[in-house]
Amino acid sequence: MRKKQKLCATFAVCVILALVSSCSRPPSDDTIQSAISDYLKHGVWCANAQIELIEIKQIGKFNDQPRWWEEHKYWPVKARIKGTCEKWPLLSTKRITKAIDQDDDFKLYQDNYGNWKAYQ
Repeated sequence: MRKKQKLCATFAVCVILALVSSCSRPPSDDTIQSAISDYLKHGVWCANAQIELIEIKQIGKFNDQPRWWEEHKYWPVKARIKGTCEKWPLLSTKRITKAIDQDDDFKLYQDNYGNWKAYQ
């Protein structure tokens, strides 16, 4: 009986350590860049985004207690975005191509299927 209890306790500790370690390590730079690129290219940021550079400036601490309006626990990331995109000027019928070179804040989280996603 004691062996069973020790085995259960050891298993429980391993599960807890695995959960804690998965939240304590930020995603890799490649993962961050890919998630941000997907977010930018899907028209949320601007149309037809051509991303030349995503430079990760800073990765913040894991936010495991998001505010009531935020849906996910997330990693905050500050990144420099460089490229071009098309925007609709106010009161105009044609798009203009605009060069982009700016720092932006993003939030990265894993969806229910383990895929990394970014949003602002």
